This record gives sequence, structure tokens and C-alpha cells, in this order.
Amino acid sequence: MLVTGATGFAGRHLVDVLQMQRHSVMATCRAREKAGNLPGLTPELCDVRDFAALRKLIEHARPDRIFHLAAVTSVPQSFDQARASYDVNFWGTFNLLQAVREAAPESRVLVVGSGQSYGKVSRGELPIREAQAFAPESPYAASKAAADAVACQFFRSFGLKVVRTRSFNHTGPGQSAEFVCSDFARQVAAIALSGRAGRIEVGDLSRERDFSDVRDVVRAYCLLLEKGKPGEAYNVGSGRSTPAAEILRRLSSFCPYPVKQVVRRQRFRKADPQRLYGDVRKLRRDTKWVAEYSLRQTLRDLYEFWLEKLKASQT
Repeated sequence: MLVTGATGFAGRHLVDVLQMQRHSVMATCRAREKAGNLPGLTPELCDVRDFAALRKLIEHARPDRIFHLAAVTSVPQSFDQARASYDVNFWGTFNLLQAVREAAPESRVLVVGSGQSYGKVSRGELPIREAQAFAPESPYAASKAAADAVACQFFRSFGLKVVRTRSFNHTGPGQSAEFVCSDFARQVAAIALSGRAGRIEVGDLSRERDFSDVRDVVRAYCLLLEKGKPGEAYNVGSGRSTPAAEILRRLSSFCPYPVKQVVRRQRFRKADPQRLYGDVRKLRRDTKWVAEYSLRQTLRDLYEFWLEKLKASQT
């Protein structure tokens, strides 16, 4: 099995699952300094923007299963780095699929997309179904929508066994503080370690998102690559929305000291839908996937991850 973007947040958890299942895993990463993020596995250095290198890797490995997770993932940063978002998310996906078509056409491929590609929808269109038209509102969302489209085209034109996901927000231990749940968890953990009441900086707490545990999400990826129907797209998420205010309330409940909120306008995002969550019945029907982690457990594990990380940084 081949995993691109294996040293990223979801990639590391996916590799853990595959290794526990005793699969032979080949992993790729772009940056040499990230190669140490996978204990027990040395990833191949390969930039998905480099078609020749990617094709050579796939021709050599001939994987029968490919998880394509390599991506630029930050929505806010994509406004300043739009070209990089398209180069990695769209052209990287094109390069992978073309390399598979030429060197390993029988491989099953999972292309991981984003629920952000749906954009704003009316209340009557919630929960979002896979038939919903894309209306991306950020370079990140648009680049993922384009990658979804080219994956569908490679199935229709060339018969590649491609399954697509539209993954909604996922979090859990190991996530970067660039993302809302992990950002809140880091700040709350810092207050706990300070030994006194503290303040946490927040943006718009009214926004609602579909939050899942990354460990549940990567299990869904494994099931979809085996049981998903080639050519089909699947929402991956919890199937419900949770306000950011509720995320903060739950994280604050783990802290033994009072947590005060300070709203910062600079933390408000551009083009940020008020409410976004997906219908995951298709995923459940075709794979029998069921989430194993409650939101409370996910946030507890995330909070404890930051406690340990911040403690270690102080020694």
C-alpha cells in the first residue's frame, strides 16, 4: 500500500492503522525534516508536483492500494498561497492519477477531498448530500473541488478504480494548532499548566462544523478503499454540526482553572459558512462504518496531547 502525505496529521494516524493491520506500507513525504514523524517507517521523499519522480516511484512499487492524502490543508493560508494550493491539491492529484494510469492501472485509489468544497448552502440543503453542487469560497476549497473533478474524470475516461471522499472537519491528538479545536486545546492546556485563571483568544464562536475524530476518519478511508464503489464520492464526517462555542465549553471543562474568552476580530475567517455538516448515510450503507469516538473523548485526548507537549517544551 502507498500513502502520500503520510507525515501529515491524518496520514500519521492512517499509517498507524495500516501497520496495526499488518499491511506492507510505503509512505511518501515532501520535506526531509518531516521524515522522522513516522516511527518505524522511513518515508520516500517525493513531491507530488514532480510527475517524473511520482511515476518512477509508482512504477517501482506497483502498489495495489493507494491513499492520496498529500495536500495543502490550511483554508486561511490558501488565500495568501493560492498557487501552492492549486499546484499541490489539483496538479498533485492529476500527477498521481496519470502516474497510476501509466504504471499501475489496476490499483485502487482513494482521493481525499474536502467538505469545504460545498461552500455555503441553505438551511434546507442540510445535511449536505453528495449530489450537492460545489460552490467553493476559498482557494483551498476550489483546489479540492478541482481535484475531485479530475478524479471523477479519470474514472469515467480511463476506468481507474478511484474512490473520492468529501471529508469534513476532523481533529484529535497530534493536530496542528492552526486548526480551531487544536488551537483551543493548546490555549486551555497552557492555562492549566500555569496554575491560575487565564484568557483564551477566540474568533467567531457561532460557526458550526461537522467534527469527527481523525482515528474514526482514517478507518473510514480504509473501508472506502476496500468497499467504496469506484467513481463514487462519499461524505466522511459525524453527520451533525457543533458550534465552536460548544467545543470551547467542553475543552474548558477539563481545565481546573477559570477560562475567560477574548474575542479577536483578526481570528474571524474570510468566506466562512455559518453551518456546515454532511449526510454520511452513503458511507455507512456501503462500508458499515460506525464512529467509535465520542466528541468528548476526542477533545479529552486532544487536550491531554497538548498538556504533554507543553510540559515537554518546558523541560
